[in-house]
Amino acid sequence: MSLKLTGGIILATGENGEFQVLEGSCICIEDKYIKYIGPDRDAPECDAEKDMRGMILMPGLVNAHGHGPMTLLRGVGGGLALQEWLETAIFPIEAKLTPKDIEIGERWAVMEMLAGGTTCVSEMYDFPEATWEVLKGSGIKGNVCRVGLSFSETEEIPKNRFNECVNIVKNLKDDDDRVISEFCLHSEYLTNEGFVRKIVEANKSLHTNINVHVSETRREHEECKQRHGGLTPIGYLDKMGILDENTYAAHCVWVEDSDIEIMKEKKVSPVFNPSSNCKLASGFAPIDKMLEKGLNVAIGTDGCASNDNLNMFEELHLGSLLIKNKASDATVLNAGQVLKMATVNGARALGRTDTGELKVGKRADIIAVSMDKPHMYPAFDIMNLLVYSAQASDVVMTMVDGKILYENGIYKTIDAEKARFEMKDAIARIY
Repeated sequence: MSLKLTGGIILATGENGEFQVLEGSCICIEDKYIKYIGPDRDAPECDAEKDMRGMILMPGLVNAHGHGPMTLLRGVGGGLALQEWLETAIFPIEAKLTPKDIEIGERWAVMEMLAGGTTCVSEMYDFPEATWEVLKGSGIKGNVCRVGLSFSETEEIPKNRFNECVNIVKNLKDDDDRVISEFCLHSEYLTNEGFVRKIVEANKSLHTNINVHVSETRREHEECKQRHGGLTPIGYLDKMGILDENTYAAHCVWVEDSDIEIMKEKKVSPVFNPSSNCKLASGFAPIDKMLEKGLNVAIGTDGCASNDNLNMFEELHLGSLLIKNKASDATVLNAGQVLKMATVNGARALGRTDTGELKVGKRADIIAVSMDKPHMYPAFDIMNLLVYSAQASDVVMTMVDGKILYENGIYKTIDAEKARFEMKDAIARIY
């Protein structure tokens, strides 16, 4: 089955790797892949045609750090600092959650993400098998993991957690790699050296991604240095060997210049989480320095308890403003750079080379952003418009692997009414 998308403004990737705005062109899709981008007059014949006039066609957004089932905790503990937020507001509720709750919360998250143009997400949460099934059933792309935790040097707490981490990587396999399983360390402060070394050893044969929280707060960063003879979280993880595989690190708010050098050498992708870091007053990651060093910076929403939404367009907008002001330089982090963080950079961080760009041969992960609303006109600069004017509600179509999953308020693979009923029932039971 082939499909031609005609009439829209296309945000494609040029030969130099930079975005290229195309008008008077079309996109032809065959099965899961983009087979043509160019002038309509030269396009090959397709089985069907779809009129996209009045819309911007762009790569689907990649949410490189999320905790989707935390839709069940949206807004809980607002106004608390990170440690108090976790210990008094979040952990007591999370202790009640069942695999069914995780399924319900993840499905609700996927609905929000699809409606806002997200086509791929990294999910770090409990009961990853439930998350896996939701991602597989909905059609979205995603990375899942068993959260690596280890609270004791002398006995395994939680019990069997290391084996669970390994079994997820070994047993959750997708022939198409639309959903990927990977290793995870929650953080330096919630693991120990023995556990970390076991993950490193296991991954020498499995060679998957490693997902980790790094230097989210000043307290976390400084206490790590006290525990490990002056080593920062990045320095410690490097010493343990974690960074030798494809590692992506959420937050990185308090990383030091020496950390950035290590991240560059080890090709670690930092994931910027502007809304979450602002709400928890964690600080602002030195994204400008990371970009200067050529790091592959991605962007994510974090979970709904610390954001409180999964709106990637909001992250683009806020993230750009924060870094410009942190650097006192309006030229830092231009619109094209921010868009790359949310598309191709995010895909690369998650170990994916076949998505994140509108380019021939790449997967057809495409969203359509309507230009009908007053805030989307005039459109002098398309990339600027997408970062500073567009809203998640402007997304009118979300396509993954050439299949439309969401269009004009309608979910093609999810029973929205059933999902809403289950969500209301779960909230009433949990609270």
